[in-house]
Amino acid sequence: MSIYNVCALVGASTIGYFGFQLASALRFQLHTSKLQRYHHGPDPWALVSGASDGIGLAFVRAFAARGFNVVLHGRNEAKLQKIVAELQQQYKTTSFRTLVLDAGTPASPAFDETVLAAVKDINLTVVVHNVAGSGDPKFDMALFEDIPARLCDGWINVNARFTTHLTRLLLPILLRNQPGLMLFISSAVTEVTAPCTSLYTGTKCYIEGLAKCLRLEMALKGHDVEMMALLTGTVATASSGRSDADISFTMPSTNAFVKASLDKVGWGSPRVTPWLGHGLQFSFMKMLPAWARDQMLLRIVKKMQDGAAKKD
Repeated sequence: MSIYNVCALVGASTIGYFGFQLASALRFQLHTSKLQRYHHGPDPWALVSGASDGIGLAFVRAFAARGFNVVLHGRNEAKLQKIVAELQQQYKTTSFRTLVLDAGTPASPAFDETVLAAVKDINLTVVVHNVAGSGDPKFDMALFEDIPARLCDGWINVNARFTTHLTRLLLPILLRNQPGLMLFISSAVTEVTAPCTSLYTGTKCYIEGLAKCLRLEMALKGHDVEMMALLTGTVATASSGRSDADISFTMPSTNAFVKASLDKVGWGSPRVTPWLGHGLQFSFMKMLPAWARDQMLLRIVKKMQDGAAKKD
């Protein structure tokens, strides 16, 4: 084979590959949500953890707008009751319940009783695992060597243990009420590893692994419960230190991110990046050589740390 034919074959293969990738990306963006599959039976309910504000509260509003009743989880009962009262004024035909639990507290018999009491006698068909953090009100990008035992436990309890035990209790209910849906909010840190996020990254990788395994177990047993992990970059939330003034193509509002997430329900993959701007960011970072990506992330984190130090 001549060098000309080799170059032509390589060129055609490259064009074919990128054409396939482009077609797949367009198909993904044009996907029609299958969320209404889970709006079935008498008075369907969704449960959202970490629902007091930010992305969680946006999920609550989105489900209420789509005709679901909603259970809101949070650790501050007074705050949850105030939110429910406001929601009830807007969504007059929707029912709301609260699940008051500190996600940083390890599971116990009282934990099980509280969760099961909140979902007693309801047709629960959707669960959104949104809760995240360390249980500490202040988020510090700390080196692993500087993290005290209390915060080590906090990151693991909130991000991994709480979600695990909530799944243990709620998955049997979804199985009884099939078809069902369980969404896990993951993070860009599983796609692009950054320094000073060790425990957050580790627990989010665990969450993604859990979602993938559960999806295969559902297929193994022939159950109709969809499992999906949603990768997110920065969203304009108070917890991320952002406001509506920061909203951009690469930093959506909570409502925009949630809409994009629900639009991808039924896609058929256990792990998706619902917001286009985040997907392009991740693709760009993965295209860089590992050494260049690492140097970029080190500079970004150093700049963030310097900025935080000046504020202190």
